[in-house]
Amino acid sequence: MNTGKNKTTELPVMMYIHGFRSGANGSKREQLQKHFEGKYRVIAPEVDADPDASLAKINEIIAREKPQIIVGTSLGGWMTLMCESGDAELVIVNPCLFPPEALSQWKDMELEYFCKRLDGVQTYKVTDEILNKYDRYDVNEAVRIKGQHIHGLCTTRDELLGTSHIDTLKPLLSPAQLTIVDDFGHRCSGAGMTHLFEILGTMLHH
Repeated sequence: MNTGKNKTTELPVMMYIHGFRSGANGSKREQLQKHFEGKYRVIAPEVDADPDASLAKINEIIAREKPQIIVGTSLGGWMTLMCESGDAELVIVNPCLFPPEALSQWKDMELEYFCKRLDGVQTYKVTDEILNKYDRYDVNEAVRIKGQHIHGLCTTRDELLGTSHIDTLKPLLSPAQLTIVDDFGHRCSGAGMTHLFEILGTMLHH
């Protein structure tokens, strides 16, 4: 009798959306699942830099799984703001709010993914066609609409984004919704994960 499996499926769902050049297989999903063992079932869609295809996949999973919390890092933070999130609480970590600007430096380069992808694809190329798709999305509007549900975690030592993410979010979110720190870089690891666990922990107690 396998009751453990049933217990897991009864848990509320947390969705993690990874960043550019990562995958569902990355270490963050594992760390989140380990930290919230018995409290949340953590799921992670595998996406890429194509906003239309990635959001279609994310929205399909949201409709089915109905996550209570959606966490997105870097480009996954942008997707978290743009997806059909319903009433889910959204946590965006160093969100890449203006993808064409950030991604254009890698245009037309054959890039390796940082982790072994579940879809078996290990290289990716950012093209003009992909970058142009972002023109149809308005990140400021998304933040305004979903404002009450958004919690931002940004570092001033972000080597990829500088302070552009902080400058954009500061006027749009209340100080209680925006945690600004200086103890990790763009990649959410080490102290970054500690801050993320703290923010998610407060939601658990609401």
